[in-house]
Amino acid sequence: MYKKKYGRMTVSAWLNMEMEHTNPLWMVLMGGGLMIGGILVRFFVGAPHVTLMSLGVAEMVPPAWLMSLLWTVSFLVVGCAAGFAFGYRARGCEVDKYKGGMLFVLLAVLELCWYPTFFGAGLLFLSVLESILILILCTGVTLCFYRISKFAGMLLLLHELWLIYMLILNFAVFFNA
Repeated sequence: MYKKKYGRMTVSAWLNMEMEHTNPLWMVLMGGGLMIGGILVRFFVGAPHVTLMSLGVAEMVPPAWLMSLLWTVSFLVVGCAAGFAFGYRARGCEVDKYKGGMLFVLLAVLELCWYPTFFGAGLLFLSVLESILILILCTGVTLCFYRISKFAGMLLLLHELWLIYMLILNFAVFFNA
């Protein structure tokens, strides 16, 4: 069924085994839906790059195209991780699915609300608090999803790196303003 090399499973065999236990349609729906939500929020609020440049953190901000790409990919990664966990068919993980699902809904709503709070309304202190809460919620979701599927948990670990960068950027803007 899978190749063994020196008594250990290869990465591709592990991913294939993980994919056998989930419904990929969930990944596509959740990832695409959350990504579209993020794009719509950004479209209605406006581009962040001009605001960030005017706030004195130009040295910390990547180019506009990269910032937009990272923003979009972060929503895709979170949605795919959620879809992977929700579509997981193994028994015994229903409690973690429920807990992770509830935390995920809160996380998604807060992440979609952070952008208009920071860039639209300019509420810097509130956006710092929101960023901290988002990071805490993402850690909870990561732990729940990791118990369901290690792959879903690892995807969210990537997102947590992005959230840490955004929190540092948020603090820099708050203290420079």
